[in-house]
Amino acid sequence: MVKRMISFVLVCVIAVSCSLPCFAETTQVVKTKIPAPQKIVFLGDSIAAGYGLEGYADGAASPAGCYASILGERYKKQIGDTCEAFMFNDAVSGDTSAQLLNKLETGSFDNHIFGSNAVVISIGGNDIMGPALEFLSEDLGLKSEEDIKKFNTLDLAKPSVLAKINERLDKISSNLEAFKSNLDRIIANIRSKTEAVIVFQTVYDPLEEKKSIKIVADMMGAKIKELNNIIVQGAKDADGNERYLVCDVYEGFKGKSLEYTNIDKFDIHPSAEGHKQIAELVDKQIKTQEYSFEELVEKKNESKPKISNARIYVTIGLFFGGFLTLFVIVWIRFKRDTR
Repeated sequence: MVKRMISFVLVCVIAVSCSLPCFAETTQVVKTKIPAPQKIVFLGDSIAAGYGLEGYADGAASPAGCYASILGERYKKQIGDTCEAFMFNDAVSGDTSAQLLNKLETGSFDNHIFGSNAVVISIGGNDIMGPALEFLSEDLGLKSEEDIKKFNTLDLAKPSVLAKINERLDKISSNLEAFKSNLDRIIANIRSKTEAVIVFQTVYDPLEEKKSIKIVADMMGAKIKELNNIIVQGAKDADGNERYLVCDVYEGFKGKSLEYTNIDKFDIHPSAEGHKQIAELVDKQIKTQEYSFEELVEKKNESKPKISNARIYVTIGLFFGGFLTLFVIVWIRFKRDTR
């Protein structure tokens, strides 16, 4: 008898187990295509931070005219009410590739990078322009446009000046070697945290139209080309797989440095027009990819018949009734055996 009751209870258990999934609310991930990345992050130096633009303040990156802000607002409008859009500008003025790498490895930007759809990087300019500007301002004493106008280019032939030039060039060459390694680690670090589209900007040449210091400008121009070659060549791994997209700001600024930078004010940073140009160049790369918004919604399956309340009550009743009956029988048998 006990065996029969146990079998009965097992049948009830199986019946309930088969029925319960029908009661549970099931969900599914739904992807909705959107025209732009929902969450975009900008990393890098003063170029991305918007240094020199109206509204810029130390420690408060991304004024309204900055290309990061331009794109952030543009993408919010393009996405509309489909989902909430986010833009984070984590660029730090003065940062070199080594400093950006350090911030990434210590997790400074993790909250923004995790879950991002696009990461845009502007870095490397300070690796080579830093020593170049030190040479111009400290070694040659050129701290303003007026200083440049008064400068005698014959002074560049002086042994002491040539020694300083070689010293600065050696420093830049050393920085370029380090940059190549830093770039690989920067990309690997970001990729370990997100599957986002990564866009890496090349560095423009702010001195290309400075004829008054042509010798220096030519030397710096050559180093900038070396840096950009590293960026372009690093876009694919050894197997030819794409690691990031290249946004060629160098080509976009070529022949227009006087318009797109503030070099006429002895400032190498992009002008308001320069930021608009970078925004278009970055946007062009961003839009080569597709983006979607994912959300968890209730799964609808109208093909399955709905279960009535009566069936639910009967099933649950049989389940608990069977256990109660089994308990009573076992208790009675236990009492008999103990007499």
